[in-house]
Amino acid sequence: MNMNETKARIRKTAEHVESGVAEAAESLTNGAEALGEESEELQEKLRDIGRRLLDTSKELGDEAAKQARLRPLAVLGIAFVAGVIVARALRR
Repeated sequence: MNMNETKARIRKTAEHVESGVAEAAESLTNGAEALGEESEELQEKLRDIGRRLLDTSKELGDEAAKQARLRPLAVLGIAFVAGVIVARALRR
């Protein structure tokens, strides 16, 4: 093998490596962009779930307050039973 053939093979290999590196860089860039978009969508979905959870908890709290006003003795009984359960659990 002479020097020109060796240089040609080295150039060809270098071009192949450069091409592979460029393709890999482009693939990584596309993957990063897609990941960023999916991250934004996921954050928006989580915010929406959080808002719905907050609204639901407010409604539940309002309903509990309404029931406590309508049936104060039932609330006292539930609190008493909960206290007994906690006291028994703490004794063990």
